Amino acid sequence: MRKYIVIITLLVLAVVSHAQVQVTASVDSSRILIGGRSHYSITVCAPKGTRISFPEYARKKEILPNVEVLSEESDTAEVNNGLKIRRIYTLTAWDAKRCTIPAQKVVVGGTTKMTGTVALEIQSVAVDTVKNMPMPPDDVQKVPFSWSEWLPVILLAVLVFLLLGIAFYLYMVLRNKKSGWTPKKARVLSFYEQAKADLAEIAANKNSYSEQKTYYTDVTNVLRTYISQRFKLNALEMTTHEILGSMSGLCEETDVAELQEVFNTADLVKFAKYSTSVNDMDFYLDSITHFVDSTKVDNPVEVVVEPLEDVKETRLRKILKLVIGLLVVVSVTLLVYVASEVYALLM
Repeated sequence: MRKYIVIITLLVLAVVSHAQVQVTASVDSSRILIGGRSHYSITVCAPKGTRISFPEYARKKEILPNVEVLSEESDTAEVNNGLKIRRIYTLTAWDAKRCTIPAQKVVVGGTTKMTGTVALEIQSVAVDTVKNMPMPPDDVQKVPFSWSEWLPVILLAVLVFLLLGIAFYLYMVLRNKKSGWTPKKARVLSFYEQAKADLAEIAANKNSYSEQKTYYTDVTNVLRTYISQRFKLNALEMTTHEILGSMSGLCEETDVAELQEVFNTADLVKFAKYSTSVNDMDFYLDSITHFVDSTKVDNPVEVVVEPLEDVKETRLRKILKLVIGLLVVVSVTLLVYVASEVYALLM
């Protein structure tokens, strides 16, 4: 008998518990305009502690075709020793039609409950074509002139012309730097005067020679250079025998004899370690001087001498060229930018 009482008690409790759970659905506005909003609510009444799962919709997801869920929110209240939990969905639609929101699934305490269906009507906006006559298109409006818009462009344009002016000025300076030079005629030493000057320098520095070989080498080099220039012979590359053979018939025999004695002595000193006295050194130097004087030809030469640029002048010209190039590049870049801004303001 006690077994039946327990079973009956459990059945009664289950029926009572089931009777306490209620799931309903509703909308606060069953008619909305296109783009308007309606709040769709699912309300669950259940005992405290009951676990409830509502349908979840991500933002912009459709609860049914062309009806979007904009947002969700919930509220809870205590009713008759139980809880009243409401999930509110904000809906909107963009097509005029009548629709029915289908029954939604709500899980209450592990049991699936279904809400009822809810009707929703989306209405289009009526346009009164009598009162709301279409307006003609507006005329083309003239944009007022504004100095605040044009002033930066004007200043940039002035800067461009200023930079171009500086570049042109530097270019003229660079071009006139060379054209402004005045060529000068200067008299240069003839080969006779050059030989006399070189022999005089050797005579003045005779005591500074530590070896006679060096002394005679310098003396004969001056003589060979003079012969090359005076008689048009390549004496610097010829042997002593070749020079003496070529000189025969070009000057007096006595002069050739003096040359032979000078060259032979110089060759002995340079190649045979022969040594002469100080008087002999002066004698041979005088012999060469006498030969130069006896074969002298007056031929003063005037040549046009161009002034040469020094290192600083060359560096300055390179800097000027670099500055001119940079100014031109910057000016062209700014000019393109100014042109684009003017086009944008005029359009």
